[in-house]
Amino acid sequence: MIHPIAELRHWWWRKRLRNKDVTIISENCWGGFMCQFTGMRYNSPFVGLLVPAPDYIKILRSLREYVEGTLHEIAWEESRYAENLKRFNFRFPLAVLTPTNGGDPVEIHFRHGTSFEAEATKWYRRAKRVNYDNIIVKLAERNECTAKEIAEFDALDYPSKVCFTVNKYDYPSTRQIKVANYRRRGAVYNEWKYCGSVYNFAEEANKLIDNRH
Repeated sequence: MIHPIAELRHWWWRKRLRNKDVTIISENCWGGFMCQFTGMRYNSPFVGLLVPAPDYIKILRSLREYVEGTLHEIAWEESRYAENLKRFNFRFPLAVLTPTNGGDPVEIHFRHGTSFEAEATKWYRRAKRVNYDNIIVKLAERNECTAKEIAEFDALDYPSKVCFTVNKYDYPSTRQIKVANYRRRGAVYNEWKYCGSVYNFAEEANKLIDNRH
């Protein structure tokens, strides 16, 4: 359930958003929720999935090559993160994404998917919509994300990037979300629900087109 204040904030974002073609690159469902809140279509394949933070940083270093790469299904036992996956009481499709430039393959976990074939079809379709000149890049302090990945993320050359964190970091891209349960869990979760207090999605998206002039 979303708090009424958050609902009002999302309504305001919909009213204020002018950059409706922005591409959101996110390692989890956050990007999909931003699209839903603002009425945008999915201009990115990074929807309904999870990418462990070390793999995600690799993707961001060669974004086009990975987005235009090839997916191959793998079994859970083949995952480099198999031990962590044991905590889930249901199975979802896992894939390895191989970039076009011959770089390191990375894992994509289709957390909300039921079949690899269906998720791969959606990935390839949405990959064609990516606008590399109109991108917001997001990370959160969760899913194998440590201080190392946060520092690497902040150093990446993207005009609009944000990292939601539990702890306070002195990086321009980080936004600390002060939710009590975050401290107890030691990780960010459901940041789509709580990020509005520290981040204005519509404003950041609009800056991308305003800065072109």
